[in-house]
Amino acid sequence: MEDTYDFYIDKNKTNKYNTELSVIPHHPIINDYEDSIVKIKLCDFKFLNTFYNISSTLVNNQFNIRKTSKTYTYTFGNELYLSETGFFDESNNLLVNEVISTTDNTSKITYGDLTLLYFNNNDITDDTQSYWQNILKSTTDGANRKLELIRDLAYLEFETTNNEIITNLYTSFYKDSYTGDPVDVDVIFERFNTITDQYAPIDGTTLTFNSAGAQETETYTFQFTNPVATGKYRLRITTASLPFNIYITRLQGDKQIPVFDSGTEDTPVEHTITIPDGFYKASNFRKKLNELLTSYKITVSIDEYTNKIKFANDNPTFTPTIDDLIDDNFKLDLVIPNNNMKDNLGITLNSYQTYIPIPFNSYYESDTHINLMNFTKIIITTNLSFKNKTHNDILNNANPYCKSFGNILTWVDTDEAPFTCIKYKNYENIEYEIVNDHINYINFRFFNESSQELFLDNALLHFQIKKKYRNRINDY
Repeated sequence: MEDTYDFYIDKNKTNKYNTELSVIPHHPIINDYEDSIVKIKLCDFKFLNTFYNISSTLVNNQFNIRKTSKTYTYTFGNELYLSETGFFDESNNLLVNEVISTTDNTSKITYGDLTLLYFNNNDITDDTQSYWQNILKSTTDGANRKLELIRDLAYLEFETTNNEIITNLYTSFYKDSYTGDPVDVDVIFERFNTITDQYAPIDGTTLTFNSAGAQETETYTFQFTNPVATGKYRLRITTASLPFNIYITRLQGDKQIPVFDSGTEDTPVEHTITIPDGFYKASNFRKKLNELLTSYKITVSIDEYTNKIKFANDNPTFTPTIDDLIDDNFKLDLVIPNNNMKDNLGITLNSYQTYIPIPFNSYYESDTHINLMNFTKIIITTNLSFKNKTHNDILNNANPYCKSFGNILTWVDTDEAPFTCIKYKNYENIEYEIVNDHINYINFRFFNESSQELFLDNALLHFQIKKKYRNRINDY
C-alpha cells in the first residue's frame, strides 16, 4: 500500500522575495523505518528565465581600475627666444616678409609668435627698400649689420602673441667715428603695461663711450628681475644731442620657461566600474565597457574569431605644463574581484594576478574567450536527507559567494534565450528514498553549476512525497 502526497507550489505565493522555497505539509509525515519507506519525487518544474547574464545578483557586474597618477613640479629656467632662427639664414639673408609702412615709418618682420618692429622716422621712407639687418646673431659686425637708434626718432619694439616673459636681453651698441670727451648714453628696456596703457621701465643702463675713435662697442645685458607675462617690449635710447651716430649691432633675448622634474608617482587609487544589470552579448558588452572606461582612455575590443577581449591603453604621451602638472592615467591596472568576473572576461586562474597592467601605448588581452553565459544549469536541492546521498562534485572556484548545499533532486538546462521558459519533466520517474523520521518542513534551494545560490523571482514546482508500508508489501 502506498500514500502519495502531491504538492503544487507557486513560489510567488509565499516565497517571492526569498532565495529558498519552503513548503510546510498540512500535517507532519512520519517515517518509521521498520514500517515504511518514504521517497520524494520532483515531477516537474517551470521557470520564466528573467535572469540577467550580467547582474549584481550574479556578482559579475563590477571590477576595478587601479589608477596611479604622477605629479610633476617645476622651477623656472631660461631659453633663447629672440634670435636669428627663422628670421635670417646663415648668410644673413632675410627669410620672412618685411612689411614696410612709410606712413608709420616702420618695418616689421614676423616669425612664429614674435614680431619685431623697427621705427625710424628719418630713414624708413621707401617701401621698395629693405631696412632690417641681421642684428639677431651672437656675433656683431658694426660695419655691415646695424640699426640706428635715435632718441624719439628710432627705436625697436618686439611683440609676442603668447605673452612670453623676456628675462634677459643681450645687446651690443656701436658708435661711428668721434674724437672728444667721453660720452654717456642712456638706454632703457621697457614693457607695455596693459592696465595703465603705457610703457613701464624694466631695466636701464648708462653706456660710456670713451672716444677711442671708430668702431667702439659697448655691451649690456638687460634683466627682468620680477618678470610678468608681457605682450610688447621696447628698447630705446633716452639721451639727446649725441656727437656721433649710435647703432645696435646685437639683439638677442631669453624667455622664461618652466623646467619640470621627472615626476613622482602618487598613491594608487582604485575606482569601481559597475556594469548596469542587463542581458549582454559580445557587441553591447563591448560598447558598454567602452562607455564606462572613456575617462581612463581605455578602449575595449573583442576579437571576432577568438572572442578574446582586449583592453587598449590609448592615453597620449603626457607633457606637463604649468597649468597641468598631473598625469592622471600614468599607470592603469585591471583589478578583478572574483572568479565570476574572471570567467566573464576570459582570465584563467593560472595567469591571474591581483593587478593586471594595461601597458601604456599597448594593451592587455585575455587568456581565452569571454563567457557571458554565467550558468547553464539550475541545480535544485532539498534539505531532506537521502538514504543514498547524491555525489556533489560541483565547481566552487574559491568563490566567496558560493555555498555548500544538500542533496540534489535534479539540474535543469538553462541555455535558452532570455524570457523563455526553462522546463523540466521527470520522464524517468526518478525518486529518492528519504531517511528523515519526521517531515514537517521541506526546503528547496537553487544554485548554478558554480555553487552560487540563485534567486528565482518566479517558479512553478510539482513534487510528491510517497510513503510505502513495508508490512503490506513482500519485497521492496
